[in-house]
Amino acid sequence: MYSSEDTLNAIVDLDIALLKDHTEAAGDHFDRDSHRLALKERFESAEITTVWRDDRLIAYSFIWPKDDCWFVGGFAIHPKHRNAAIMGELMVQLLAHTKAGPARRVESNVYKTNQLSMDFHRKLGFEIIRENEKGVAFSQTIDVLKQHPIVRRAIKRVSRGEINGP
Repeated sequence: MYSSEDTLNAIVDLDIALLKDHTEAAGDHFDRDSHRLALKERFESAEITTVWRDDRLIAYSFIWPKDDCWFVGGFAIHPKHRNAAIMGELMVQLLAHTKAGPARRVESNVYKTNQLSMDFHRKLGFEIIRENEKGVAFSQTIDVLKQHPIVRRAIKRVSRGEINGP
């Protein structure tokens, strides 16, 4: 499999390609070294999920328990692989981690400059719980997320052995 260093470096590379512009458009600084260090520290308490194809990271997510919820610290899919199958595979693996604790909802923060992510959260049924001039905090229960058609199809694919599951 892939070492934790390989995974961390691949996530940093994907984030630079996908998030740097949104972060800077929101007025925050984004550089490789600081981002890598912040991720490495977060990963100590996070549950990390990855999807690889042909030895390339194409999607990842990581969550950790926070107060009474699971907090999504990162969720990304490479643009060439943004489809229901990859999203479902990633979501099934992410939601499997939520069985480890009592929290029954998921929260996520998104820059307002990242319209694709804003739309993605709405499509999954997330609701806005807070917002400010830079970003939006979304929340949804785990049960609602598990009922989304993309997630339900992915669960069936896992049970048939077609994709990696929890």
